Amino acid sequence: MTIQEYFSKIEALQNNKNTFSANADLKLYIQKIQQNCIESSFMINSLFQESTVNNTIIAKFSDHLKLLFLDEQESGNVCFANSDEIRSEYRQSFKLIDLLDYIYAFGHSSFYHKSQKIIITNETEVFWKLVKIGSTFRNEIK
Repeated sequence: MTIQEYFSKIEALQNNKNTFSANADLKLYIQKIQQNCIESSFMINSLFQESTVNNTIIAKFSDHLKLLFLDEQESGNVCFANSDEIRSEYRQSFKLIDLLDYIYAFGHSSFYHKSQKIIITNETEVFWKLVKIGSTFRNEIK
C-alpha cells in the first residue's frame, strides 16, 4: 500500500461510522491519552495539505513526544538509536508511517467516532503502542 492509498484510508475514517474496533488495548490506551492529555488535538481533514501531511501537526507530535521527525528513510543505519529493531522506549525519532499508524489506530476508537478528534499524546510509550496497533490494522487491509 502506498502512502497516498493510506492517506485515503485515513480520510475515509471520517465518514465511516462503523469502523471502530473492539480492541481492548486500543480502548485502554485511548483512555490513558484522554486522562493525561493537555488538550492538543486535530481533525483528520486538517491533517492533509495538498497530498502531504500538515507540517504543523508533525511539529506538534515532535514537540509533545520529544522525538525527532525523520522526513525520509535514510539509506544505511548510521545510528542504531533510530533503528526499527530497537525497543520503542529507546527510539529517538519517528517517521511518517509511524504517525499515520498512530492516527489510523486512533481513528478506529469509539472516542474518535464520537468527537472526530485525534488527540496528540505526550507519552512516547502510548504513542508507540498505538503505532503498533495501527500497523496491525493497516496490514489487515492489504
